Formats: sequence, structure tokens, C-alpha cells
Amino acid sequence: CLWQGGWSIMEAAVPAVLPPAVAKPPPYLAAPWLADAGPWVLGTLHGGREAAAAAAAVGAIASGVRQRHSRTYKRHVAMEAARRDALASLAAATAAAQVMPVLPAHAEGSPPTVIRQAADGVWVFDQAYGIPGLGVGANIPIRMMVMKLDGGGYLVYNPCNPTEACMQGLADAGLTDIRYIVLGTIAIEHKYYAPQWSAKFPQAEVWISPRTFSWPIDFGPYIPFIGFPSGKTLNKIPKDSTLAPWYKQGVDHLQLTVDYAPRTVFEETVLFHRNSGAFVCTDMLIGLSNDPPEILTKSPYKEGLLWFSRNNPLDRVDTNSPATVRDGYQKSTLLLNNINPRSLLSVAAGDLQVPEQVGLALRSPQPELGYAGWYPCNWQETDSPCANLDQRQSTAKASKSLDCRPGWRGEWARLVNGVADSGFQVPSFVAELQVSRDPEALRSFADEIAQRWPDIKMAIPSHFDAPLPATSQSVRAAIASAADGTPGRPSARTADLSAILNFRDYLEENDLIYKPKSGRGQWRPA
Repeated sequence: CLWQGGWSIMEAAVPAVLPPAVAKPPPYLAAPWLADAGPWVLGTLHGGREAAAAAAAVGAIASGVRQRHSRTYKRHVAMEAARRDALASLAAATAAAQVMPVLPAHAEGSPPTVIRQAADGVWVFDQAYGIPGLGVGANIPIRMMVMKLDGGGYLVYNPCNPTEACMQGLADAGLTDIRYIVLGTIAIEHKYYAPQWSAKFPQAEVWISPRTFSWPIDFGPYIPFIGFPSGKTLNKIPKDSTLAPWYKQGVDHLQLTVDYAPRTVFEETVLFHRNSGAFVCTDMLIGLSNDPPEILTKSPYKEGLLWFSRNNPLDRVDTNSPATVRDGYQKSTLLLNNINPRSLLSVAAGDLQVPEQVGLALRSPQPELGYAGWYPCNWQETDSPCANLDQRQSTAKASKSLDCRPGWRGEWARLVNGVADSGFQVPSFVAELQVSRDPEALRSFADEIAQRWPDIKMAIPSHFDAPLPATSQSVRAAIASAADGTPGRPSARTADLSAILNFRDYLEENDLIYKPKSGRGQWRPA
């Protein structure tokens, strides 16, 4: 139901990249530059900068199809399934924080910003973003961190939208002596605003992930209107942290790079602020609590939680109740992390039919919650007596039943517990499709974190809750768990990830992402 509003548009757009199986593969799929760049261009033209990153998911699949279209006809027949999975991938990437803020501004700002001091010498600036074209829907908190340097000045990690309110908050906190702007990842939502920050603080050095501009081709950073000015020096974050200028100013770093699909890479630089004991990361970890982060309780994001608070279109909810907002947050976050929860029936997944849902929308008691009552979802709240919590969901159509499903409250409890009840974990999309492609490198990276930074006191990721109580061993265990495969305990947690695990298996079987193998990741100093 999250992406239903844009489904028909994606249905029309994706066949241009992945044609139906009954047609002969067109010549453009044989042109490497066009097959790989096409989805990126499609995303840019169709949705502007907001859709470019989401189109990366389609790009990986198109690249794989292009490389393999000349193989056996049996493989070619699978292209229709690939086309359908491309749609799911596009939606999943959108849901997994791969798009830019596009929700309309309301009375509280454009967009609102929540500023807090998370630790001694560390400040966080929370904003949020949602699904392109949907004024009401699931929203993802996104965070910028500002760290005090030994000897004076500040380091900005993953710059956010520099709105007037954000800049005023920065000035009120006395944080305007910016020395370094550090882009901790290649993900577009964490780097898009860097040129604007560089323009506002021209004296600050800009440091980027080495592979930032490598996909689909190296356009470089100096794109007119939205890129850096041509004279701006951009420095690549070194693998060897002692070569970084902030190393002698109280901040250390480690960097992980994993090539997880053809021409597609995961790369993240994590930081350690020595004075506070703060482990700072982008997508390497997330932590969740039962209540929504403060930023999501502000307009326009609160409206999205109210929309998701219902179990079905005919439910009536108390929009003034914190419990209603909490329920909406938990269900929308389940959708973002589990992609297609077992507790959910939706039109997007083919479980519900459009005519029936239109009829329910016309009978909705609260059409003012959004889309004139359209809410193509049916959530099972508590475990059905006949539900098998440990059974992985089949990929077959109609494999979910209306009367025999796990409940979303149980799914949420298993998600929020994290790894070994630590309260945090590697996001499922990152764990299953990206960093797990080189288990050895990921495990070694996790070990190095614990060895180099034994004094970790908290973790501050770029999404959802922060700061999180943490130790070097709990951070190591959470990251290393992604190298060990799917969550083993409880077994119901693995089953909760059925949709993304089925999608992962399909991508592996069709060589659209690499199978796990040592040597695809780098973490040691060059």
C-alpha cells in the first residue's frame, strides 16, 4: 500500500528497461552504456533528482539483463519475472531511503528540523523525507551530525537540507565554524545538499567517499546548477584514517566498500568521536523504539502516521491519541524494513483487488486522513491461531490468507529487539542485498571497530532513533550478524523477512547481485 499511488506510473516506465518476455530483447539492451545509464536517466527525467537513486535498483537489474540476454531462451523467459521484480525493487529502494525529500512544506517549516545535543561535542539535526508524489505516506527520519574538533571548529557529517530554520539553529548553537564537510556514503539522500553547504561555508574542506561519482558513469561532481562549483577541491576520504586531517583533532574513521552487483557498490565511512565515545554511521546500523522520533510527530510527517494507523479502510481512529500515532509509526516502519510484512495484505503485492478496495474507500469513515479514503491495506493486528510464525512465506501468488497471518504487533516486537536484544541492527535491505556479499570483509570490519574503538558509549546512526546506548562489542555483534546470514533467533524473525529474502534469492539466481564471496569488500587501509 506504501507505493500504490505511483504503481501505475512505474508499470509504464519499467518496461522501457525490462521488456516483456514475449518480445525479443531490443538492441539497446546490448549497448552497455545505455543499458546501465538508462534507468539513471529515466529516474532523473521522470522524477528529477528525487527518483535518480531509486532508479539505481532498476539499473542493477537492467545491467544484469543486458549482460545475460544473449544466453539461453529459458533465461530470456525469466525477463517478465525480472520486470515484475524491478517494480518491487524500485518500490523497495524508495521505501529504504533511496529518495529525496519531496513532501510539501507545512506551517512548521520547509521541512521542519529537530536539533538536539546528543553527546558532549556532538549535535544532531533531524529531518525526514517521504515517497515522491505522495503527500501522505511512510516517512523516513534522516539525520546530520555535527562534531566538535579538538583545537576548535566543527565537522559536518552527511549534510541535511540547509533550510532557514536549520541554519538558524546552527548559529544559535554556535556551530558555524565548519572546518570539514564529510559525505559518509555514496547514497544520494546523504550527499545531495553538500554543494549548498559548501557554498554557505566556502572555507570548509569537502571530503567524499571514493566511489561517490562512479555509477552509472563518472559524471564527476561539477554538474551545473546542483553540483559543486568547478573550482571547488573535493578530497577523497582515505582508507588510512591517519591521513585524514581530523584524525589529530579527536575524530577517527573506518571505511567499508563492497561491490554487491554489477557496477553497483555499497560504501560507507563510519566515524568515532573520541571525547564523547560516539560511534557515528550512516546506514550501517539503525535503532528503533516503540515511539516515533520527534521529527515524525511534526507536520507533514504526522499525517503519514495517522494514515497508516488503521488496520483497514473501515477503521476509525482517534487522531488526537498518541497511541494512534504510535501504531501508524510502527506499521509504516515495518513496511520500510520488512518491505512486505507477513501481517499485511495489499493491492501492491496482489493480495487485494482494486475494485473491492475502491468500494471500501467510498465507505471510509475518515476520508480526511488522505486520498479520499483510499487505503489499500489490510493488517492483521495479533497472531491468528492458525499462523505458523516460523514458516517462510512462499513467493506464490495468494500465498497469504486473510484469516491465517502473523500479527503486526508481534512482527514489530521482533524487529525492535534488534540483534541479541541490543535494540539495533543492520537494516534488512543493506544486510541482505549489499554488505553480506562479502561476509569475510564485513566480519573483519566489525572486529576492527571493536578493537580500535573499545570506548564506544553510544551509536548515532543517520536514520530512526539516536543516540543508542552501545558498547564496542554490541556494535561489533550487530554488524557481524549480517555476515552470518539471516537472523537465526528467533526463527520467526527470519520468516518476517520472507519478501526481501525471496527477492534476494531471485537476484542471486539470475546473477543480478553477486553471491556471497570473499574479496568483494575492502576495509583495510590501502
